[in-house]
Amino acid sequence: MNNLVSVTQLNSTNQDKVVRNFAQFYISLYRADSLEIISAFVPAGYLSDINAVITRNLYLTKDELLNLSLSVSHDDYLKVIERLDQKFHETGTPEMPWRNWLISHHEQLVSES
Repeated sequence: MNNLVSVTQLNSTNQDKVVRNFAQFYISLYRADSLEIISAFVPAGYLSDINAVITRNLYLTKDELLNLSLSVSHDDYLKVIERLDQKFHETGTPEMPWRNWLISHHEQLVSES
């Protein structure tokens, strides 16, 4: 069984895989106006930079927007992922799929309030 590690402990190839996977997830949440859970974990500065790129380029296709967002905001995405309590297998696969992560943290925030 692989040891679980933080995103910063992955090699650059697998970090890129994680960032791409997360960016796809993030953009889908952005389009659905559902960033509340992620916003609870991350300082607004990182998100506002990512969001500005997405907002200015919503006219692009999904793939074009993803590629542009990654090229401009890769480091911001990485900083966001670092602040989320998600671990990864050495292959870059998240311990928990991002949708499941979101659901579990939504349930956690609801039970705390």
